[in-house]
Amino acid sequence: CVMSGATFADTWTVDDDGKADFENIQAAVDAASDGDEIVVMPGTYTSMQDGHVVNMLGKAVTLRSSDPSDPDVVAATIIDGENTRRGLACFNQETSKTIISGFTITNGYGVVFEYDSGGEITGGGMYCRYSNPTLNHCTFKDNVSDAYGGGIYSFGAQLSLTNCKF
Repeated sequence: CVMSGATFADTWTVDDDGKADFENIQAAVDAASDGDEIVVMPGTYTSMQDGHVVNMLGKAVTLRSSDPSDPDVVAATIIDGENTRRGLACFNQETSKTIISGFTITNGYGVVFEYDSGGEITGGGMYCRYSNPTLNHCTFKDNVSDAYGGGIYSFGAQLSLTNCKF
């Protein structure tokens, strides 16, 4: 019996109309494994969880819209914090292999995030702590925080931002 060390990446689709593997982005991230790709169809995606719409969970996955280089698709593929939670969270030592591409992140609100001892109100659009994700073709708009980082709050992180708008 010979065992192969080869692994296969999966491609997951997300569509808020229910015509895909998942209806929300977080469920797809939860199911994904390192190396997988999550393709999100145009629509508005939000969440009922506390703190953020999408937590990347330290996974080395690609999370992208259906066409990250098309400005119309980016404008129509929305992560919406509904003015009650941040859009994206990377605080689980994500690396540059965590790729987020082709989204409009809007209406994020920097909420209290507990860590070590105490909490801060930071990062409306995105909270990034000790993580190094790669962001391409993302637009951050109408995100706020009571303390730091309306668009992005980054602490101990080295984000790679390419063709992003604030």
